[in-house]
Amino acid sequence: MSLTRPFTRHLGLMLGLLLVAAVIIIVWQGGFQSVSYQLLGWQRDLHRSLTLAITELSRTPTMATWVSLLSISFAYGVFHAAGPGHGKAVLATYLATHGGAVKRALGLSFTASLLQGITAILLVVVLVYGLGWITRQAMGSVAWVEQASFLLVAALGVWLCLRAVKQLRAAYQAHRNEHSHSHSHSHSHSHEHSHCCGGAHHIEPQQALDWRTAIMTVGAIGMRPCSGAVLMLGAASLLGQFEVGMASVLAMSLGTGITVSALALASILARGWAQRRLTKQQHSQRSVQKVTGWVALAGGALIVILGVSLSVAGIAQPASGPLLNEPPAQQRHPLTG
Repeated sequence: MSLTRPFTRHLGLMLGLLLVAAVIIIVWQGGFQSVSYQLLGWQRDLHRSLTLAITELSRTPTMATWVSLLSISFAYGVFHAAGPGHGKAVLATYLATHGGAVKRALGLSFTASLLQGITAILLVVVLVYGLGWITRQAMGSVAWVEQASFLLVAALGVWLCLRAVKQLRAAYQAHRNEHSHSHSHSHSHSHEHSHCCGGAHHIEPQQALDWRTAIMTVGAIGMRPCSGAVLMLGAASLLGQFEVGMASVLAMSLGTGITVSALALASILARGWAQRRLTKQQHSQRSVQKVTGWVALAGGALIVILGVSLSVAGIAQPASGPLLNEPPAQQRHPLTG
């Protein structure tokens, strides 16, 4: 069945939203570059502090040295998450355009952050301990894991677009059926049909986040290991303190999860405010559903663009950790941090 005329007419709205999204990406790449430099500088300072802390712990393992190491690790995770990164962009875009309950948003944030730490641990265990690679070689292998993560981001965007198109088709088809029945049935029958149909197609934001989307979202974010965590584990292995390094990485993940969850909550609150405003201004729930469907489609398309652009940037430029000596912010895509 071909698209209805209202569906086709709203294509211009979709193109406009995509144009705005492209402008946002360009502004992010240029306007926030100096902020990115400063955050990366702080991360390098914190990493040097981490190296000193784990060295001190290996010499004198006391409660004070443990607290110092874990505190610095937690702070590093907070600052690392505050900088630009594809995981935060994906999660914020998804929650702002598709919604979700607060508990689920927090669950996504902390699970994805924890998965990043676990991925770093597994990467070092397999490559450094299993295959005998040095830490810098392990860092170079991160590029392949990044590519898989970026492709999963694009796949997540395609999946969200397909869901949004299905929702929009149902909304516009129901609208056409209601309009057709209103001319061929009595007023009382038409009112009853409209109420039933509207209830059947109404989708709550809490129901929009199913387990498949959750797995794809967490995988797309958490599959890319934190480069700082990889370097920390490498230093810990050289000192014979790999278990201490794992504890440090888990503290990093906790700090990252707190910052990312704050962004997730902000996205949920912003979407809720916009929905309440929209509901007050619209005369029917069907109109609200159409608008949210178009917003969801725009969000999915933005995630596709993000994943593809990151993949292309990763292929064109070699991987380098943000904590190595070379200035990374001028070599990397702003959202790969």
